[in-house]
Amino acid sequence: MAVFAPYLKFIWESAGEFGIDPEKLFAKAAINPALRHDPNARISADQLDRLIWIAKQESHDDAFAFHLVERVHPSYYGVMGYAWLASETLRKAFELLCRYQKLLSDDGIVHLEDTGTHLKIELEWQSHIERDPALRERVRLSNVVRLCRMNCGESFKPDKVFFMQEEPAKPAAYYTYFRCELEFGAEASAILIDAETADHPLPGYDPRLLMLFEKQIIDYLAKLDKEDIIGQTKSIIFDQLPFGQVAIDQIAERLFLSERTLRRRLKEAGTSFKDLLAETRRELGERYIQDSSLSLTEIAYMLGFSDSSSLSRAYKNWTGKSPSEHRNQQGAS
Repeated sequence: MAVFAPYLKFIWESAGEFGIDPEKLFAKAAINPALRHDPNARISADQLDRLIWIAKQESHDDAFAFHLVERVHPSYYGVMGYAWLASETLRKAFELLCRYQKLLSDDGIVHLEDTGTHLKIELEWQSHIERDPALRERVRLSNVVRLCRMNCGESFKPDKVFFMQEEPAKPAAYYTYFRCELEFGAEASAILIDAETADHPLPGYDPRLLMLFEKQIIDYLAKLDKEDIIGQTKSIIFDQLPFGQVAIDQIAERLFLSERTLRRRLKEAGTSFKDLLAETRRELGERYIQDSSLSLTEIAYMLGFSDSSSLSRAYKNWTGKSPSEHRNQQGAS
């Protein structure tokens, strides 16, 4: 299980504030500190867990995990951090994280559930590291809240946080950090955010930047996993859409595959070329519509449609509204 190596920066930068020599810390964990500057580098989940565990022991601070994540910066998550900041709402940001969580780690899995009144974010881990499960859970859950505060401001607080670990002897630091109801001994690690907060427009939303960041994420994942046929196909669709209709034979040629082989591999991955093309068009179309500087004709061509009427029909199928209706409502709000 591998983790995005630049995430190490926040531990390196924070070590001194805990009275820890970062060079000695990384040496004890057998991690090359130069990896924190390499956006293409990965480390094992066990290495990261061991690094944080050693730092916790040397800090002699019961609230270490919470103090540590306060020092996290969006850049430590690479392009995902910037895409997170450019997202429209917290719900959309978490959906982005779910789609591309492999960029940060293939150890952790994020599940989203809409309860009607709340957005529930559940965390799951693939690897079973027994060194200090409670510390691991604290770091992961507090990281999620830290991400939300990056977007919503320091006043953000979830409605409830669930811990699989039993309640610690001194839980005050937990309540100080999360500022909400906590449940220990739960079936899963999870965070509840009320629907109004999850869907409230974020100040950093920028559809154009978000599109650029998402394209970079897709390209990165396609290079990271040569077997990721979905990511590779989607990356090329992104490139080809502005040049007109995208055909599967064009994609297959770019991937040095026969059309038949590409169809088979996409089917084995649980999708099809038609579905990926529609999914990519919809994702981009919904973002382009938010950008009032783009005319509907421009958006149609950017999505590979022959004219704006084709775009309007597609958009109405996606959302139940025409592009014009959406923009009129947006302008009235």
